[in-house]
Amino acid sequence: METRMAGDLGEAACRGEDPELFFPVTETGPGARQAARAKAVCARCPVISACLAHAVENGLAHGIFGGLTGSERRQVIRVGSAA
Repeated sequence: METRMAGDLGEAACRGEDPELFFPVTETGPGARQAARAKAVCARCPVISACLAHAVENGLAHGIFGGLTGSERRQVIRVGSAA
């Protein structure tokens, strides 16, 4: 099953970056530094909201999408569900 992101991905800041950057093995130690570098790319991205929405709507559990890690996205979903 193919999923597509909304928005113009041709403008995504991550295009041309190494995809491995957005999939740190852990969120601590070296993985935390890698996640911070990935988030810096996301911070300058004009389609960050569409990317985050895509990750949440499609249940993407791993990787940096829309400037958030998988655990950060789960936290946002939990808080939103509780509200």
